[in-house]
Amino acid sequence: MFEWSRFGRISRYWGQGIKEIDYQWPSAKFPVINIRSNGGLGGKPKLAIGLIALGDIAIGVVSGGAVAIGVFSFGAVALGGFLALGAVAISQGLSAGAVSIGDLALGAVSIGETAIGAVAIGQTTLGAVAIGQSAYGVVAIGNHGFGIVPIIGDFFRWIGKLFN
Repeated sequence: MFEWSRFGRISRYWGQGIKEIDYQWPSAKFPVINIRSNGGLGGKPKLAIGLIALGDIAIGVVSGGAVAIGVFSFGAVALGGFLALGAVAISQGLSAGAVSIGDLALGAVSIGETAIGAVAIGQTTLGAVAIGQSAYGVVAIGNHGFGIVPIIGDFFRWIGKLFN
C-alpha cells in the first residue's frame, strides 16, 4: 500500500520550505521504486537505485534525475541502453538531447550511425552541417549526399570528369 507519510519524509528545512525526498517501496532493503533527492539543499547528491529510480543520481531500469543510468534514462546527463533523453544523452539505441550519441541520435550535436541535428556526424546524416558517408544538409561533407555547399566525393568526381 502506498504510504504518503513515507514519501514526504522531511530531513530538514532550508529557506522557503524545500524538502528532501527519501522514499523506497516496498522497503528500503529491496526498493522496486526508489525516489531520493536532496531537494536542492546543496551538499552531497543522493543516489537512488531500484527498478524505477528517480533522484539526484539514479540507477535503474527506468531512471530519471540529474544523472540517470539505466535501460530507459531521462535527465540532464542520461546514459541509456535503449533510450536516453536529456541535455547530454548517450545510448545504444535512440538518444535525443542537446548533445546526443547513439545508433539513432537526434539533437543539436548528434553523433551516431544515423544522426539528425544542427551538426550531425555519422554514417547517414541530416543537418545544417552534415558529416558522414551519406550527408544531407546545408553544408554536406561526405562520400555521397546533397547540400547547398557540397563537399562530397561525388561532387569532386563529377568535377574531375568534366576536365578528363
